[in-house]
Amino acid sequence: MNFLASSFRIGRVLGIDVRVHVLFVLWIAYTLISAGAAGRPVLSEAVFLGLLFGTVLVHEFGHCLGARAVGGEARNILMWPLGGLAYAHAPMRPWPQFVTVVCGPLVNVIFCLLSATVIFLASGGGLLPGVNPLDPGFIVLGGGPAGLPTWIRHVFTFYHVNLLLLGFNLLPIYPLDGGQIFHAVIWPSLGLRRATTVACYVGLAGAVLLGVLGLRSGNSMLLFIAVFGGMTCYQRLRMAQQGMLIEDDRFVPRYYGSARRRGFWSRLWRGIARPGRRRDEGGRVSTNPNVGGWEARQTERQWLEAEVDRILKKVSEQGVHSLTYIERQTLERATRERQQEERQFQRNTRV
Repeated sequence: MNFLASSFRIGRVLGIDVRVHVLFVLWIAYTLISAGAAGRPVLSEAVFLGLLFGTVLVHEFGHCLGARAVGGEARNILMWPLGGLAYAHAPMRPWPQFVTVVCGPLVNVIFCLLSATVIFLASGGGLLPGVNPLDPGFIVLGGGPAGLPTWIRHVFTFYHVNLLLLGFNLLPIYPLDGGQIFHAVIWPSLGLRRATTVACYVGLAGAVLLGVLGLRSGNSMLLFIAVFGGMTCYQRLRMAQQGMLIEDDRFVPRYYGSARRRGFWSRLWRGIARPGRRRDEGGRVSTNPNVGGWEARQTERQWLEAEVDRILKKVSEQGVHSLTYIERQTLERATRERQQEERQFQRNTRV
């Protein structure tokens, strides 16, 4: 499903287009109308939605800048009812993927620390916001003022929004940040495909639990997120099972060769702390970028070209609507690889 097809651009920052899905506009309108019908202050609801929109947007910029910091690219951010989608593509290696994902929640951590510091200082050291994402409240340290000014309550709302987003995003449900962080952490030890399989099964279990919670509480948003997360986990799992997830050819994993004899935590640390080092089949460090994968890459390239030809033939015979999710992902991957080859050729030509 191409979410960008039903969205409109509202601006461009740092070379990244910010787009809003039409469903997001409808959701905001429905939320405000419902607040008015229920007798809740519409202005307060609008302020909360504005803070939510801005926080999620900066969170997605964190993902985009994280991807660029590790050699990836990011050109679009889509805001829709279930949050934000950063179209950030980082190299398929553990460290770049980890940095790209963790830079999103890091934004919320910084905002929480800043707003908590403001509350602490403004209350004369008497108050701190709590750490329960659902209902943080205040921790009374003593010696604070009897009443709080209105602007402090707005700061507390900002803190609550960031804490809620942080806690929610760290749930180990793919494609939430927590699920992707878990995937990147176990990747160096299990390999891309096995790590994806494990992360997706954990995500499916989490989606079921979240869906049950949504049904019991009557929260339709939790139910929608559970369905979306479950579908994404299943699709990603199918991609891993069909061999469509390929690691960046500049990276030879640590779980090959003698690295199998290392302990789990040793391999995990080596995979995260020293992601750029390569090893040959004997486990020795190598500086040769072609070690351990040239024939595999050629076979993979031939498979991808044949698969693209088959998909294009299917499009000509049955139309674009006949493509499955896996086939669409294959075309997008082939397009990205072709663009990367063209950019590399242009850089080499200039040199």
